Amino acid sequence: MDLESNIKDINQRIKEAAQRAGRDPSKIKLVAVTKRVEVKRVKQALDLGINTFGENYAQEFRDKSKMLSEQIDSQINWHFIGQLQKNKVKYIIGKVELVHSLDSLSVAKEINKRAESLEITVPVLIEVDTSGEESKGGIFPANLKEFLSELDKFSSIKVCGLMTMPPYFNNVEMARPYFVKLRELRDELVNSFPDLKELSMGMSGDFEIAIEEGATIIRVGSAIFGERH
Repeated sequence: MDLESNIKDINQRIKEAAQRAGRDPSKIKLVAVTKRVEVKRVKQALDLGINTFGENYAQEFRDKSKMLSEQIDSQINWHFIGQLQKNKVKYIIGKVELVHSLDSLSVAKEINKRAESLEITVPVLIEVDTSGEESKGGIFPANLKEFLSELDKFSSIKVCGLMTMPPYFNNVEMARPYFVKLRELRDELVNSFPDLKELSMGMSGDFEIAIEEGATIIRVGSAIFGERH
């Protein structure tokens, strides 16, 4: 699979989707998802202009980021995009630019405790369950304002926006209402929580629709690196 062609294709599709929505493509951040992608492929993507990568698993992030830091001189921005368990917080705090998936107070307390000890502030997004599927992680929309109010009590956490994962559909257009829902939630809450600006939504199959509905961050893996097993 031609990584360079894939990246050019994704960037062109981002540009076209943004133009359809009357948006500036430069305001949309592409996160290349490197779950189960070998280090040499990540290095190739970095050489081709990708500078932000997302990992789903804390221990894979720990190992991969260490290997890369030993092999390259340039700066890599890491995002943590998977479900974060309390006992795995130690692997990522102080090492990632953004956590996409905060959805529990117990994990928030652990992030805050470790951030305080490092004297840093950790930027996070709140994962929102816009589909109502209990099998998915995320805060239910009805509980979101209360959750945000609780997070305001943590001095070393900064909530920067929201994230969601719609159900999988063969017809990607069916994902649109879930992206609309997340944008509307952000718009309803931003007056009370003014730092709530980012919308992380859209993956390989549906990122263009997400951009049309206001995504500021998209998480693309297989469309860049190919299918992983």
